[in-house]
Order: sequence, then structure tokens, then C-alpha cells
Amino acid sequence: MKKVLHPQAICIDATLGNGKDAQYFLAQKVKKVYAFEIQEDVIEKTEKAISNPRLFVYHKGHEHMDIIHEPVDAILFNFGYCPHGNPEITTLPDTSLEAVQKGIQLLREKGRMALVFYAHKQANQEQKAIENYVSTLTSCDVCKVQMMNHDAPYLIEIEKK
Repeated sequence: MKKVLHPQAICIDATLGNGKDAQYFLAQKVKKVYAFEIQEDVIEKTEKAISNPRLFVYHKGHEHMDIIHEPVDAILFNFGYCPHGNPEITTLPDTSLEAVQKGIQLLREKGRMALVFYAHKQANQEQKAIENYVSTLTSCDVCKVQMMNHDAPYLIEIEKK
């Protein structure tokens, strides 16, 4: 990701949660970070912790990221549930796939997307739907990084050609 993070970069934290990805983007001195989160209490806590005028938080699911109307340099997703939050509130296969599809459309040429998958109750369906979609992309390079000898979160990296 660092390669596409510059002072004019536009970034999306597609799953705000505790704000670690948003903070990472902001620490790179990017121009703007848009973030999406469905849990109001999580938003309030995270906005207090970060409080940065370059952060724009939407109380909406990531499937609504097409409200952004400018090319994006970087998008980060963490699929699962908010750490230290309610594990019953998770990302969902249909809305996550829709968000990834919209994210691909928003990425500028050479823009990058990271998809991090964690275990949760609908993880297998979500992973399968997203992997089936990204494996068909011809406008992007797609790389999967996964541990082979034990269960662990894994990563799919995408760069738009």
C-alpha cells in the first residue's frame, strides 16, 4: 500500500472498526480518508480517538462507497467483525461483494486494494463470493497470501492496471 500513499492520495477504510487502517493512512499524510462503519457506538469511539479533519466517516455499510465521486488510490477491507466489539455483527457476503465491486470501479490506475479475511460465522460464503469475483478480473493484478499450515487471517492484494 505504501507505494500509492502520497500527499494527494485519496483512501478508503471500508471497515472502520477501531480505526487502525484509517490511522495508518493518516500517518502517511494522505489528502483524505473516507471510512465506512455500520455501528454508531464504534463510530463515536473511533472518531474521538482519531479526531482528524482529513477523516470523513460515513455511518453506512461499505456497499455504499459509490457515494465517493473521485478516483481512489487505496482501499482497505477487514472482513469479519470489529475487534473488541459484538462478534454477532459481521460483514456479509452480499454487501461485501458489492463493496469490492464498487471499490474496483473507484480505484484509479495503479490504485491498490487490500482484502483481509478473518474467521466469522459467514466467512466461508463471503470469501468464496469475493474470491470468485476477483479471480475473473482482467483490469487488475490479484494476489492471494495465505498461511498453508494453519488457519489464520489471509490477504488478497489487488492492483488496478
